[in-house]
Amino acid sequence: MNEKSWGDMQREPLLACVGIDRHLVARCASPGCERAAPCDPSHWVAQGLGGLPLRAFTDRMRCVCGGRRAELSVAAGPLPERAGGEVYVFR
Repeated sequence: MNEKSWGDMQREPLLACVGIDRHLVARCASPGCERAAPCDPSHWVAQGLGGLPLRAFTDRMRCVCGGRRAELSVAAGPLPERAGGEVYVFR
Protein backbone atom coordinates (compact mmCIF):
# COMPACT_ATOMS: atom_id res chain seq x y z
CA MET A 1 0.00 0.00 0.00
CA ASN A 2 1.38 3.41 -0.94
CA GLU A 3 2.10 6.13 1.60
CA LYS A 4 -1.04 8.20 1.99
CA SER A 5 -2.01 11.15 4.15
CA TRP A 6 -4.29 10.53 7.12
CA GLY A 7 -7.28 12.07 5.32
CA ASP A 8 -6.67 10.07 2.14
CA MET A 9 -6.44 6.82 4.11
CA GLN A 10 -9.75 7.54 5.82
CA ARG A 11 -11.44 7.63 2.40
CA GLU A 12 -10.06 4.23 1.36
CA PRO A 13 -12.55 1.32 1.39
CA LEU A 14 -12.21 -1.04 4.33
CA LEU A 15 -11.21 -3.95 2.07
CA ALA A 16 -8.22 -1.95 0.75
CA CYS A 17 -6.96 -1.48 4.32
CA VAL A 18 -6.79 -5.11 5.41
CA GLY A 19 -4.99 -8.16 4.05
CA ILE A 20 -2.27 -10.66 4.85
CA ASP A 21 0.32 -7.86 4.68
CA ARG A 22 -1.61 -5.18 6.63
CA HIS A 23 -4.13 -4.83 9.45
CA LEU A 24 -6.07 -2.16 11.31
CA VAL A 25 -5.12 -0.54 14.59
CA ALA A 26 -7.77 1.31 16.60
CA ARG A 27 -6.66 4.27 18.75
CA CYS A 28 -9.10 5.73 21.25
CA ALA A 29 -10.18 9.23 20.21
CA SER A 30 -10.99 10.38 23.76
CA PRO A 31 -8.79 13.29 24.92
CA GLY A 32 -5.97 12.06 27.13
CA CYS A 33 -6.51 8.38 26.40
CA GLU A 34 -3.51 6.66 24.84
CA ARG A 35 -5.03 3.19 24.35
CA ALA A 36 -4.64 1.36 21.05
CA ALA A 37 -5.22 -2.21 19.88
CA PRO A 38 -5.22 -4.27 16.68
CA CYS A 39 -8.71 -4.53 15.21
CA ASP A 40 -10.31 -7.50 13.42
CA PRO A 41 -12.92 -6.14 10.98
CA SER A 42 -13.91 -9.55 9.58
CA HIS A 43 -17.51 -9.31 10.84
CA TRP A 44 -17.94 -5.95 9.06
CA VAL A 45 -16.68 -7.54 5.85
CA ALA A 46 -19.04 -10.50 6.39
CA GLN A 47 -21.92 -8.00 6.67
CA GLY A 48 -21.02 -6.61 3.24
CA LEU A 49 -19.54 -3.36 4.58
CA GLY A 50 -16.09 -3.79 3.01
CA GLY A 51 -16.74 -1.08 0.42
CA LEU A 52 -17.41 1.63 2.99
CA PRO A 53 -14.62 4.12 3.68
CA LEU A 54 -12.46 3.53 6.75
CA ARG A 55 -13.85 6.68 8.40
CA ALA A 56 -17.33 5.08 8.47
CA PHE A 57 -16.18 2.75 11.25
CA THR A 58 -14.85 5.23 13.83
CA ASP A 59 -18.15 5.25 15.73
CA ARG A 60 -18.26 1.43 15.78
CA MET A 61 -15.39 1.20 18.28
CA ARG A 62 -15.36 1.32 22.08
CA CYS A 63 -12.60 1.78 24.65
CA VAL A 64 -12.38 0.56 28.22
CA CYS A 65 -12.03 4.23 29.27
CA GLY A 66 -15.63 4.76 28.12
CA GLY A 67 -14.70 6.34 24.79
CA ARG A 68 -17.16 5.67 22.00
CA ARG A 69 -14.92 6.55 19.04
CA ALA A 70 -11.58 5.36 17.77
CA GLU A 71 -9.39 6.40 14.88
CA LEU A 72 -8.47 3.52 12.62
CA SER A 73 -5.08 3.34 10.93
CA VAL A 74 -3.34 0.74 8.81
CA ALA A 75 -0.31 -1.11 10.18
CA ALA A 76 2.11 -3.35 8.32
CA GLY A 77 2.07 -7.10 8.81
CA PRO A 78 -0.66 -9.64 9.45
CA LEU A 79 -3.30 -9.19 12.15
CA PRO A 80 -1.87 -10.46 15.45
CA GLU A 81 -3.49 -13.63 16.76
CA ARG A 82 -4.87 -11.75 19.73
CA ALA A 83 -6.73 -8.75 18.29
CA GLY A 84 -8.86 -6.43 20.38
CA GLY A 85 -8.10 -5.57 23.96
CA GLU A 86 -8.62 -2.16 25.49
CA VAL A 87 -10.05 -0.71 22.26
CA TYR A 88 -12.51 -3.08 20.66
CA VAL A 89 -15.09 -3.41 17.90
CA PHE A 90 -18.65 -2.57 18.91
CA ARG A 91 -20.89 -4.74 16.79
